[in-house]
Amino acid sequence: MKRFLDFLTNSPAAVTIAVLTVLGIVAFAIPGLHGAAWIIGLVLCLGMIAALLLFHGEWRRAQQQIDALRQQLSVERGRMDTLGLTPVEEAVELLPDEKRARRILELLPDSGGLVQSLRLDATFGTLAVNELEPLHTFCQEFKKSSFDNPRSHTAFMNLYRAAEGLSIWVNEETAVSADDSSTREIRPGDTREDGWREYTEARSRGERLSDDFVSSRWEFNQTALELGLVSGAPPFTD
Repeated sequence: MKRFLDFLTNSPAAVTIAVLTVLGIVAFAIPGLHGAAWIIGLVLCLGMIAALLLFHGEWRRAQQQIDALRQQLSVERGRMDTLGLTPVEEAVELLPDEKRARRILELLPDSGGLVQSLRLDATFGTLAVNELEPLHTFCQEFKKSSFDNPRSHTAFMNLYRAAEGLSIWVNEETAVSADDSSTREIRPGDTREDGWREYTEARSRGERLSDDFVSSRWEFNQTALELGLVSGAPPFTD
């Protein structure tokens, strides 16, 4: 009741109705105006109708705003409940696609390792042996794998073909550095049949393969995020 009275107090239409009512009482209480009572009454009735229509519109708008605020409040409460009641990760049974996606992103993270090195090293000079191991592991472990979702499977196959091509290139075109056994570098031209021309071609092909690998890994990550296979969760461990 108090809210309704507050609404009437702040409603121009309600104030108009009240003013017209007072004017009507005053006008009919004055004897000198009785002769024009019907004209005054008609004017007051028309004003009252217009005020009632305005009041009805204000009431509907107010109710719509209240309903919208209630819905927003319900959504926010749901979010708070979800944050407060989210089960621990260990209690959630992951789907096969989720397990595969998390394992792949664990092997090929973008915050470090081979992906970051290829993205930052534009000269493509040397490759760290320990960063190449996850690449070979990925190619071996997921050689016969597939995803149930067609979209994630397409992204996975693009990544696998790019990784396999880069892995083969590394094995064929690079060798352990003579100065540092922890790195591999492209075999120099003086050890090749076609000399430095073959070296240049091999280097260019390696750069293309690394670009394809980095971009396909990014696309796979985006697809996994959009499909809800990963969402900032910790790396999957078997």
